[in-house]
Amino acid sequence: MAPSEFQPSLWESVTSLIRSAQEKNVDPLHWALQLRLTLASAGISLPSPDLAQFLVTHIFWENHSPLSWKLLEKAISVNIVPPLLVLALLSPR
Repeated sequence: MAPSEFQPSLWESVTSLIRSAQEKNVDPLHWALQLRLTLASAGISLPSPDLAQFLVTHIFWENHSPLSWKLLEKAISVNIVPPLLVLALLSPR
């Protein structure tokens, strides 16, 4: 399920950036900055709770790899996703 504030084409763009970064083994910081620019140009307010939900879900259900964790770390460090929400999403219920 795509986050509510994202348009379908933007959501596909975000997914494409993630896959491309993983396939090409892109530096996670470069990926995070590129993602930040993409979201900012689309007018998405940052940090984005919807993106945090997607990234955590993506790591656990679709692509559990070390690079995915690095991408999540960099997304937190460049203020794309709220760190406390990511922590809450990663915590057991």
